[in-house]
Amino acid sequence: MSDRDLVQELKSNIVDLTAEKDEMAKTVDKKQSRIKQVMIKLEHATEDVKHCGHKIEDQNKEIISLKAKLETKEKLLQEALNRVRSITDDSTEEDQDTE
Repeated sequence: MSDRDLVQELKSNIVDLTAEKDEMAKTVDKKQSRIKQVMIKLEHATEDVKHCGHKIEDQNKEIISLKAKLETKEKLLQEALNRVRSITDDSTEEDQDTE
């Protein structure tokens, strides 16, 4: 091979390698863009999970509050029922005494 052929082959190889490098750079850019998109989606999903966690915590607090209120109302209702029974029992005993 002559020097001229070697230079021509070298130039051809340089052109091919430059084209490959450009293609790889485009591929890397596309992959980096995709990674950024996935990271953004992941951040949104993480925020959604945190938001749901806060909502669940709020609902748990509300449930605890409602359970406490229900227990209080049940106690008051039981006390009222006991009072009604005692009043009814007293009036029944008085009726039996008078007979």
